[in-house]
Amino acid sequence: MCGLVDDIDWEKWTEGRLSKETRVRYWGGVARNRIRLVGIHRQYKVRVCRECGVLLRTYEGAGDSVGSYVRYIQDNPVFAMADYFEQVKTVYLKFKDNLKSENLTFSDFASMIPFAVSTLELSLFSGCDLVMDGPFQEPDEFFLRKQREAFQC
Repeated sequence: MCGLVDDIDWEKWTEGRLSKETRVRYWGGVARNRIRLVGIHRQYKVRVCRECGVLLRTYEGAGDSVGSYVRYIQDNPVFAMADYFEQVKTVYLKFKDNLKSENLTFSDFASMIPFAVSTLELSLFSGCDLVMDGPFQEPDEFFLRKQREAFQC
């Protein structure tokens, strides 16, 4: 189903996490609480094999022949400089309904204005996973709990 996979080091491949922690350092005036979190743009993703593009599944033992898709939640923060925080928040709340009617996200809003930035705009690696149109059927806490457990060192 995956094609030729002889050259893949499967042990090394399974050691990779779903995402990597991003650390950003600020200098000068920015370092003194000059950047504020405006909000979070939540994405619901399904894991895809980066070699062949097939949707990945996990199986619950030898009797499970169907498996379930590997799904996770990625939160993308939107930041603004503290001087513009109130303006950005006010404008977003004012146009929030218009954005939804045009199928635009919080990250799309951040990219349209010069005073806010989303981590999605920073071209950080986000993988080739599929982004779902809406939330999963299970509650968010189900996935967030599993993700916390998976990332505990």
